[in-house]
Amino acid sequence: MIKELLLVELASPVLIALLLLVMRGNLLLGILAILASSTSFTASLILLSKLIDGDVAYLKLVDGWLKLPYMKSIDVSFRVDPLSVLVSSLVCGLTTLILIYSISYMSGDEKYRDTKRYWFLMLIFMASMLVVVNSDNFLLMFIGWEGMSLCSYFLIGYYYGDERRYWIGGPPNKATLYPPTHCSYITFLLVGPADTLMLIGMLMLIVLTGSPYYEDLIIIKDLTISGLPEWATLIPLLFFLAGPIAKSAQFPLHIWLPYAMAGPTPVSALLHSATMVKAGVYIILRLLPYLTTIAETCTTASIIFYLLLISGTLSMISGAINAGRSLELKRILAYSTISQIGYMFILLGVAGFAEIPSIITTATLYHLINHALFKSALFLVAGILIHTTNTLYINEMGVPLNSFKQLFAITLISSLSLMGVPPLVGFWSKEFIIEALVGEEHYGLILITAVGSLLTAFYSTRMLIMTFSTSSKALHKHHDVGRLIYYPPLLLALTSLLSGVVGFEIKGNLLRLVNPIEEYYITHSDPLFLGMTFITIFFGTLLAVFIYELRILHISLHIELIIKFRADLKKLLTMFKHFLEDPWSSLKIIVRAVERVFTLLEFILNSTYRYVGMSSLKYLMKLFNAVGSADMDTFLTTYVITLVILLICMLVLIR
Repeated sequence: MIKELLLVELASPVLIALLLLVMRGNLLLGILAILASSTSFTASLILLSKLIDGDVAYLKLVDGWLKLPYMKSIDVSFRVDPLSVLVSSLVCGLTTLILIYSISYMSGDEKYRDTKRYWFLMLIFMASMLVVVNSDNFLLMFIGWEGMSLCSYFLIGYYYGDERRYWIGGPPNKATLYPPTHCSYITFLLVGPADTLMLIGMLMLIVLTGSPYYEDLIIIKDLTISGLPEWATLIPLLFFLAGPIAKSAQFPLHIWLPYAMAGPTPVSALLHSATMVKAGVYIILRLLPYLTTIAETCTTASIIFYLLLISGTLSMISGAINAGRSLELKRILAYSTISQIGYMFILLGVAGFAEIPSIITTATLYHLINHALFKSALFLVAGILIHTTNTLYINEMGVPLNSFKQLFAITLISSLSLMGVPPLVGFWSKEFIIEALVGEEHYGLILITAVGSLLTAFYSTRMLIMTFSTSSKALHKHHDVGRLIYYPPLLLALTSLLSGVVGFEIKGNLLRLVNPIEEYYITHSDPLFLGMTFITIFFGTLLAVFIYELRILHISLHIELIIKFRADLKKLLTMFKHFLEDPWSSLKIIVRAVERVFTLLEFILNSTYRYVGMSSLKYLMKLFNAVGSADMDTFLTTYVITLVILLICMLVLIR
């Protein structure tokens, strides 16, 4: 029964995607795509109910798919356990909702009215992600991994005509604007080399263990005891780690995610916020038990956990700072995604040294699921706002609250969940993160996450204030959208709200589901540290309100003019004004200094990518031109040939 359900889950999107190639009619194509994703979602939910006791099933679909000398035969096989089924259910459920949203969203542009390419790529992406989640060996996982990458490149460059209205960046006359094909090119240039390093590291690990299966990584522990040099283990792991860091848009390979916002908003919501960017987190979660086992004997391998910790910390802070200074709505959400995934990487780094890593990994998984819910809702709302106001920039929107109360309510619930305000679901995952860090006595990291909470509250409140207006004045360029487009983000927001009401129970059930062997006493976080988080949220919100809503410094000047005959009050207001100005000036200096550091790092990284690889650019230009013209055949052919050449070179070197 489990085998049949998994086959239905994996095969439905692939078969329907192939069927779409010979079908016509945009509405029919959309309905078929939704049918495929909902079928997979139903199958994944049934699988979840069957594995609720923490059972694990290994399913072999093709025996002896690939046989190589001195190596275990490679099967097309999958591991079905609570972790894989939970993430599969998340992927299928979100895909279904976002495809429903897409029926309205993708029907507006006459030039791109034939949406067959869109539905096909979205379903192939979903199938690729499910392969990554359920595979039990490196080669099968990498096939799905590259399938996700290809779909991402094509969907970022979906508007291949590069019409001016689809350019991102800016604002105009203040910063550079980028066309969609250029953004797709940048994404490929940044993520492609990281995937290549991942492939090299993966092949080195396979040769080292003589097996492509995850579970056989523990052989490295015995090899180390037998005298294998520690560098022989560390180098493959470092190479492999480049893939997850780039895919999850973590420092220093995070630059591509803001460029990915050139794609249609449903693509940003599904691939570049809720699912694909979490693939790096997922694969490290999957391999974590084996990595910690290796680190017991190969102490040098612990470096990878320090790298995860450093990358996550820098991503969390830099992403939040950039979100607080951006004006483009989708770019704010992109930087916010970088920041929130930074929390997950911090937890993964801590898990490598934890006494009870299962608590840390469960906290990571809980935040992964919760973030997918409220961030995909925010992206879907962003698509409605951009379509309604005909602008990308929050300072130009001014959406009247009286006319868009439902939209504001969805945005408010999702933003409060992002900030971690109770009783929303985001509060429980943030509380779980604090509990996990307190349990491991990482008090320095608790302070760092508190700074992240303050910045999150600041940019979330800033986004709300600048996007919506209390003015009753109608929009100048108002575009009507259908009612259907509101239901997916509304359902996601309600899920965040209702799940938050029973969030404590979900937390306990998730712990028991992921690791049913161990007994847990479910508690709340230390009130002291929880209170510190509430204080940071309060001050972050207050700071944004003072700067962008109350304009307290300007208001105090107007009040002084009105009541100038009252000297005492005037003196009090002046003192209050200076009290606010001095810390704010100091904070601006600090933020500018940090901004300059990250700008310099971004410049160095861009320069490196631009000049180091000049010798190979002529070959790569064929790929980029294929992306620019949406020539799928040329792109796929050239890219596959590249991977085959690399694979042959590696096999020759190994022999």
